[in-house]
Amino acid sequence: MSASEPIIAIVGGGFSGAATAFHLARLLPASASDIVVVEPRERLGYGLAYSTTDPSHRINVPASRMTLISGQDSHFADWLQQSSAIVGDVEAIAANGAIYPQRRVFGGYVESHLQPFLLSKTIRHVRSAVASVERTGEGYRLILADGGTLAADAVVIATTHPPPALPMPLKSVAGTAGLVANPYDLERLEAIGRDDRVLVVGTGLTSADVIATLDRKGHRGHIVALSRHGYRSRSHASTPADPVGDFTTLPSRSATALFKRIRATILDAKRQGEDWHPVLDAVRRQGQAIWQALPLAEQR
Repeated sequence: MSASEPIIAIVGGGFSGAATAFHLARLLPASASDIVVVEPRERLGYGLAYSTTDPSHRINVPASRMTLISGQDSHFADWLQQSSAIVGDVEAIAANGAIYPQRRVFGGYVESHLQPFLLSKTIRHVRSAVASVERTGEGYRLILADGGTLAADAVVIATTHPPPALPMPLKSVAGTAGLVANPYDLERLEAIGRDDRVLVVGTGLTSADVIATLDRKGHRGHIVALSRHGYRSRSHASTPADPVGDFTTLPSRSATALFKRIRATILDAKRQGEDWHPVLDAVRRQGQAIWQALPLAEQR
């Protein structure tokens, strides 16, 4: 490594951090930079979402719509066939033929594409967490949780969200035997009795994970899921449709304007007999352009 070789530090090695490292490594000339991913987990590409070992935790969109490489929509689905990663997993194939593998399989897919760059030292994995970052002249100094430091010319923040915190009304029961504060603590979840009554606080996709875990272990007690807004996760569209909506021409410069634009597009789609799903598909596909058009204050 030459003294002039810039160091790019990526904080977090889940999908976002791993994908950033992967694309930098494949697009930059050989030895153009030193790419360092700081991630406390043993393996890159899994993160919080794809490191779960529970077989009932699956991706929530068909494999044909997940990819590491934009423009190659079948990249993950093709890898599944080539790697035989779902052989024997009869529950991975839905009634309509769509494939929903276990989430850790997607983590394995991302990891497999990083491996050549890790072996060649194009990407380095520092197994630690970043405690803080300091500006030093034209560069940065990362202070690691284990006491070490790392100098970098550029820093990419690809961290996960913090662990869930107990709502204030539940602080009084913190630490009690029946309270599971971490929804991915499988040991605590599996200690719940078969006939125990369970309250799940929240009705998002994480609650679906919790209920899927309980179902897999044979739980048959009463479950109540509590939501401030009374919403549940919506199902996929019954029939596939092409994305609807253009959010990149004269892109919105405020989050409020973007929100109104999406709602108006959904209403227009409904008038034409379309559902809301293809509009949100368009938002997802155009996400990078939408994000880059927003000023920093609106991104925050």
